[in-house]
Amino acid sequence: MNDQPEEQVSEEESEKGSSYEHASHWADVFLDEFSKESDRAAVIVAASIFDDALGNLLKQFLVPTPSSQDELFDGANAPISTFSAKIAFAHRLGLISSAFARNLHLIRRIRNEFAHNIHGGSFQDSAVKSRVMELYKSQKYVNGSDDTRLNPKGPRGDFLTVCLWMLWSINSDLERIQPLHEAAPEFGFNPKLSHDS
Repeated sequence: MNDQPEEQVSEEESEKGSSYEHASHWADVFLDEFSKESDRAAVIVAASIFDDALGNLLKQFLVPTPSSQDELFDGANAPISTFSAKIAFAHRLGLISSAFARNLHLIRRIRNEFAHNIHGGSFQDSAVKSRVMELYKSQKYVNGSDDTRLNPKGPRGDFLTVCLWMLWSINSDLERIQPLHEAAPEFGFNPKLSHDS
């Protein structure tokens, strides 16, 4: 009788461990990429990673496309091809919170500051610093990490720290998300329509 609860606890711990390992993998990938780059390249790489992660989250949730080409995401005129569109769509579907969407838009604006600044581009620029401070203050955690890769401190380190937490969050969501075609029967949705038979 006591064996069953113990098995359930160990399964839950196993799932948490797996989720933690996956999140740690992404953190390592992100840290390694970020540390090699200039401020400008680091921000553009960070935004690109979030753009890809959001696309994966949306594709995992939506009914799969029958071909390798996805008309919603692929191509210059695809309605969900931009980072901004992915943020808005994920928020409207309830896949990310308003606060998370706001923070992704801040990352997008920081990226735009760097992308459109012809000369230099640094975390010390006043517009960038201000947005990074806004992004950092919006987080509800205490940065207790002693990971030396989170240096330098200041706006670059703050941006990196927030991105790591957000990347962990979005990848955790990706692992847990239930695709629409699996969840939808509760709402009367049947992906095999009558005219398909």
